[in-house]
Amino acid sequence: MLATPFERIADLIPAFHTSADNAKLRADNNGLRRQVAELQHHRAENQQLRALLQIKQAAPWRTVGARVIGRDASNWWKSIQIDRGANDGVRPNQPVLSASGLIGKTISVSSGESRVLLLLDATCKVGALLETTREPGIASGASAALAREPRLQMSFVDRKSNVKIGDAVYTSGLGGIFPRGILIGTVTDADLDPQGMYQNVELKPAADFRRLEEVMVIVQ
Repeated sequence: MLATPFERIADLIPAFHTSADNAKLRADNNGLRRQVAELQHHRAENQQLRALLQIKQAAPWRTVGARVIGRDASNWWKSIQIDRGANDGVRPNQPVLSASGLIGKTISVSSGESRVLLLLDATCKVGALLETTREPGIASGASAALAREPRLQMSFVDRKSNVKIGDAVYTSGLGGIFPRGILIGTVTDADLDPQGMYQNVELKPAADFRRLEEVMVIVQ
């Protein structure tokens, strides 16, 4: 027997409800995924802020917290822009840290923003000290512009110094800009320079320069 028009419509109602329910479930699922992603983002941000707060509380310097607000894609490893400036006590040539270690220094400052020259730039030079041997040298960027893995190098290390892979390197306090005792990185390699007078020591940066979001400026 052929179904009446009413019976055909009645047959479609369960399918209609099922389709509507599925659409609602998909929308709810997408909403939950967005909420989870937001919570994960906030958790990572809070962890970073807590780490910076611990440094701020333990450090003997006066610091100002700042957020990274700009980065030049053509000079990714050279500089960043932060949202603190002269109105916040920031001046040129002040050290800038992440939660993991030194990242650079301020170079130009306006009332509410500052440009930070990153340690990865070859022109940003820092007095450095090997933790184990106490051997001094100068840390700076090592051809970072096109590198996939940013690296630092420590130059003018005595050729007779026993440089150990994995040894930590800290700021020496020499030079008048960077205070002593800030972590710069760890040793990954060492060899003699072309003249054979000093060792060039390759360093892995302590800071993650790819993911700079929250930083601290040492203002005193």
